[in-house]
Amino acid sequence: MAGPVRDGGLQPLDRELNRECREFAETLRELFLELGISVRRYATRCYLNPGTLSRYLSGSRIAPWQFVEELLHHLDEDCGTRLDPSALDRLRRRHRAALRTAASIGRAVQQLEGQLQAADREARRAGAREEQLDQALDDTRQTIADLDARLVRLESRPLLPAPPAPADRVPPPGLAEPSDFAERPGRDGPPAPSDATAPPDRSTLLAERDALAREVDRLAEELARARDRAACAETRCDLFERQLALVEQQQGLADVRDPAVRPLEEGLPPKVLLVDDRPDNLMVLEAVLGPHGHRLVRAESGPDALRALLEPDDFAVILLDVQMPGMDGYETAAHIKRRARTRDIPIVFVTAIGTDPDHSMRGYAAGAVDFIPKPVDPWALRAKVAVHVELHRERRRHATLPAPTRHLPAPAHAHAHAGAGTSAGAKVPKAGAPSAR
Repeated sequence: MAGPVRDGGLQPLDRELNRECREFAETLRELFLELGISVRRYATRCYLNPGTLSRYLSGSRIAPWQFVEELLHHLDEDCGTRLDPSALDRLRRRHRAALRTAASIGRAVQQLEGQLQAADREARRAGAREEQLDQALDDTRQTIADLDARLVRLESRPLLPAPPAPADRVPPPGLAEPSDFAERPGRDGPPAPSDATAPPDRSTLLAERDALAREVDRLAEELARARDRAACAETRCDLFERQLALVEQQQGLADVRDPAVRPLEEGLPPKVLLVDDRPDNLMVLEAVLGPHGHRLVRAESGPDALRALLEPDDFAVILLDVQMPGMDGYETAAHIKRRARTRDIPIVFVTAIGTDPDHSMRGYAAGAVDFIPKPVDPWALRAKVAVHVELHRERRRHATLPAPTRHLPAPAHAHAHAGAGTSAGAKVPKAGAPSAR
């Protein structure tokens, strides 16, 4: 193990911490310092962003218990330090107290942290696979180049006359006929000719080259998919980082206006489409988002959502329930992504069936850029919508610039957003109802 690190690169404790959060952060720092490792090195070991680990140890974010267990495991493994049951119970109580006192925003931070870590793991896996495929593609192309050189050399050789056929030999008395030699190669006849020692002919090399060319095509397609997965995962990481930053800006404030709400001179705020078959769920979403100036358009089914998007101008994001009768969220998302005018509007799935890898991969394949688990955390919901609204505004501002100076920011999914709905503060219409402007 490396020599002891005096402070491990720790940031000072957050000055705004309450007593419970400070006690937990101090205990966590003491455990971390026993490892004798820097923040950056330990973040790499745990597959964490160094900034995230630094926030855990400064108390500005409450570390999830899973991280605490991993830290205790590393202490036991590296230093032989193991907490006794009473100390472990005391640490658990301090963790619960910190969560409880920061619960209003702590739950949202933990939820977003979990999503950020999952996206970061996916980005790492896709990046590693991309490197493997890139190397395999280079090796295969080099093999094809070597085969091409051999073909050139083979074709440049002068044609030699075929050697004369050997005259029939009469076997000495007592030996088998020549045909018997072929029947028993390696025993009492000459060895059978070996194809391995004979140089390959042109047709063999061409067949091998064709097979390698097909392998290059396959590897190139898989590499493109891996790059797409890595890029999408990196985009999700950027989204979650922005959402976390927004939630942390709100921490400790009782009444915070949505930072995405801008002065009236910027025009009407972008619209947010809410899709859920249960009116009570729509009321919850409206109660959380309504006071923050968003233009909300509601739809109670997949077909209603598609009708609302017939005029898709100025929609910033779609909050789409997964479990709906008839056309569910996945099918609705597929229809939205097939339409040229709506395929670039980011979709956030609102789901009660979990965000495990299987559901996540199906959702991302259907076109989602994000998930919100039910029951909805209001802080996380506001942060997610605010980030997508701000991204939409950025693109809308850049779209008005002259073409030579236009530089579009990275979109939330793949391209710009588009959409149409109600004025801020007006009554939320049903999908398909005439919009107020």
